[in-house]
Amino acid sequence: MVRTRRSFIGTLLLAMLLLAGCNQGAPNDSGGSNPGTKPAQAETSQKQNQAAAVISGKIEAVQTANLVSKIAGKVSAVHVDLGTAVKAGQVLISLDAGDKEADIEVSSAQVNSAQVEYNLAQANYQRGKELLASQAISQADYEKTYEGPFQRAEAGLQSAQATLRKQQITYNDMFMKAPFAGVITARNINPGEMAGTQNTVLTLVNLDQVVIKGMVNENSINQLQNGQEVKVRVPAVAAKEFTGVITNIGLSADPQTKGFPVKVKVDNPDHTLKPGMFAEVVIDQKN
Repeated sequence: MVRTRRSFIGTLLLAMLLLAGCNQGAPNDSGGSNPGTKPAQAETSQKQNQAAAVISGKIEAVQTANLVSKIAGKVSAVHVDLGTAVKAGQVLISLDAGDKEADIEVSSAQVNSAQVEYNLAQANYQRGKELLASQAISQADYEKTYEGPFQRAEAGLQSAQATLRKQQITYNDMFMKAPFAGVITARNINPGEMAGTQNTVLTLVNLDQVVIKGMVNENSINQLQNGQEVKVRVPAVAAKEFTGVITNIGLSADPQTKGFPVKVKVDNPDHTLKPGMFAEVVIDQKN
């Protein structure tokens, strides 16, 4: 009986020792992470912090022109409307020409007549110089008969030409033309209304490229460079991601925001991006 009890106690002690040894060698699931994973986690966190800077801004057209009439006049025709795509030099608005075309015809005839008189006077002037050189006439006769008429004919031709040029400029100004290729985004005039020289009648924008202006902080500014490609996200066009290029980087911080201005240009051949849309520019930061 005594031998059996001793055997039982010995077996129990051996089992307790084995159990304690297993617990000591097992991983500690309840007490914090494995030290072997800490370097990887730190590296991942560092990469996330350095991955990208995001700046926000509104989309603007690369070119915008608020068009006003060069001369005041009554509008006879508006050749474009909202959304019309135009070419450079295309006529957008025509003013009532009135009698200006007839005035140009009269002035053109006067120039032609003055040119004939000038040609005759010039020929006589050359002959007079030859006669004077050969002492066939006096200086007084030369000035009265040859030099004087030539000078008057020359002045008359110049005056007629100046009048014609002025009338042609005025006539051309009656036709408002597109300064560059683009799209009409605003129309503030109709036929029959008066166009002044101060009020915008049309707004023309070039949407083939757009720009986004934003601010970056001092920690990111030195990570950027002109020509660097960036990703552009536009919530209004969520299905598509665009690629832009940094074109301008400010060298001094804005005194109010403390941020540095950055301009990004984006190609927009299908005119998907519109002025006024909100955009986010994602800029990779590289050490």
